[in-house]
Amino acid sequence: MLTPCSVKGNNMGAQAVREKQYDQSVVDACLACAVAEGDIVNFRFLFMPASPLRPDSPEDVHTPKYAYLFPVDESSRQYGEALRLVQRMDMARYVQKQLEKKGPPQLPWELVIALADNAVRLGKYTSAAQAYELLRIRRRMQEVILEKSDEYLRRGNVRGAVQGYLVAAGLDYDYAAFPEPLPAVPNYQERALALHGVYPDTQEKMVCMQPDEALAKTAINYLLFNPEFSNRQTDMPEENKIAFVVALIREMDKNWDVFAERHRQAAAIVNRYQPHFERMKKYSTEALELLYEEPLDAVQQDELRGIPALLTGVAVENWDWWQYMKTLCYHHPGAALFVARQRITAKEEVVIPRFRPDSALARGLNLVADG
Repeated sequence: MLTPCSVKGNNMGAQAVREKQYDQSVVDACLACAVAEGDIVNFRFLFMPASPLRPDSPEDVHTPKYAYLFPVDESSRQYGEALRLVQRMDMARYVQKQLEKKGPPQLPWELVIALADNAVRLGKYTSAAQAYELLRIRRRMQEVILEKSDEYLRRGNVRGAVQGYLVAAGLDYDYAAFPEPLPAVPNYQERALALHGVYPDTQEKMVCMQPDEALAKTAINYLLFNPEFSNRQTDMPEENKIAFVVALIREMDKNWDVFAERHRQAAAIVNRYQPHFERMKKYSTEALELLYEEPLDAVQQDELRGIPALLTGVAVENWDWWQYMKTLCYHHPGAALFVARQRITAKEEVVIPRFRPDSALARGLNLVADG
């Protein structure tokens, strides 16, 4: 049991003394809850100077504002395992020592690693990354997971490989973050804009028109935001890479087939305009402005302006191509790999569906219309 501690304060020159004492079961419950839920934020808070569990803190853990520190389901297997670990005699003594310590606490490593493992199980990868980083084993955990995932991929267990790579990506860290390193967080809205940052004046410059093997590498770099991950698959057969990317996109986006249907509808419209697009490629932006007659008439321009809204399922007046691109890739990250920028006037662009007709990736993702 935590020993009582006096908190001294001045009251008109007199010293008032208050005593705070918790049953050890309260400390155990809060710690076990954080470990079972893989919550590194709550776990670290329990040891901080402001923690209501510290004997020198004026805070009362039994007030409603701290209800979130207690378990909702005490019957879960994970909570039971965490509670038994917390209640171990040597662990309880160590925790009490850290709660009474005046300087920065040293978190119990066994609880931290159990918390990290639970966070991975629950898909709380940011929390897991922080916990493993505290123990200085985050990079090693990534390596172990990636090695196992590569083995899965070699054996044809694509789903297992995808799950492993997603966990490894979730454990990535951004050491350039300010003011301190933080878990890396993918921002597909911005990453998609970087992918399409330069207007493709030739077909070869379009991301979506790359051969499948090159596109697969681009896809892994873009979706998992770590070039090391795609480099690990350099010696994999092309069909394995394609199967991996297809499964990765579908795993990340449970509504992919909804987008694929919209993509096919938009592609059916855009295909009619290919001769117009080819003719426009012959002109620079400056030359397009000087043309007496625009390559597309007003009706055709309006039909093409509707393509981004069809792709995204959102229609907003006067949006530029990049606004539609950000919205599209927020909901469907993989969409950035199968669209392109297209001028419809000298000063206006739209996002349109594009892919290689012979692309096994596009076919695997249901983007190719039957027949």
